[in-house]
Amino acid sequence: MSDPTDPRPQLRQACDQMARVIKAVSPDQLTLPTPCTDFDVASLLGHVLGAADRVARAGRGAVPDELAVPTDVAPDGWPALFSAAEALVLEAWDDPASLDQEVALPFGTFPGAVVARIYAMELATHGWDLAVATGQAAELDPELAEALLPFAAQMLPPAPRGGELPFEAVVTVDADASPTDRLAAYLGRDPAPWG
Repeated sequence: MSDPTDPRPQLRQACDQMARVIKAVSPDQLTLPTPCTDFDVASLLGHVLGAADRVARAGRGAVPDELAVPTDVAPDGWPALFSAAEALVLEAWDDPASLDQEVALPFGTFPGAVVARIYAMELATHGWDLAVATGQAAELDPELAEALLPFAAQMLPPAPRGGELPFEAVVTVDADASPTDRLAAYLGRDPAPWG
């Protein structure tokens, strides 16, 4: 029986989901826009790799202020880079003691368990961004999205958004919207144009 307070399965799910999405991105899609309006597909892939590096370092207790974003990646090199990054993430969080350590992130200090959830949420949401931007199935892992929704609401108030809090306003979606669309909408993405 899994421990509902242990976020490492969610982090693993988010990484696995991201790996599947990245494998399906073709080189001719790298300049496409994404729902995360600061990034096209290539720059979002770089951001995701930087986030993976940061969460791996967080699992070991040392987090750099700046994301280590790769700048010179072959158009077909993203899947291998993310696969290597995912292995480092999972190794860094393998020890249950990683959940109890205090981790200083650029935006605050949190218990390791919270940090693992923060990055599970980030990777899951950016997985959605990349999937819809590249014409993949918009509904990703519904179980993961359902698990992350309450955490998103706890960590990120609906208002104010913008400025220091780099999320757009919450988007209203239908009550029967999928868990993935509800998570994306809560985090400021409008699923409608991408569905």
